[in-house]
Amino acid sequence: MSNDQLSGAERAIDYLELGFPILFHPEAGVIERYGVYDRLSDGYATPSVFVIDKSGEARWKYIDRRHNDRPTNEQIITQLEALR
Repeated sequence: MSNDQLSGAERAIDYLELGFPILFHPEAGVIERYGVYDRLSDGYATPSVFVIDKSGEARWKYIDRRHNDRPTNEQIITQLEALR
């Protein structure tokens, strides 16, 4: 999720070469509902990954403790495979 300006979010997606969608919501309402808005006291969404099942339930989440803390692709893929 991102509440950055769209151009900044697009650059981040390209830079990180992500193979999954990113929710872009500059008003931050969805980000607040997921509990990841301003957790690092910077006015932005805390970098996070949520694996959502087909019914819309969050089955796994990784909420970063700092801006450069990210799960590995393998961690995310393992969680996606667990949904099968």
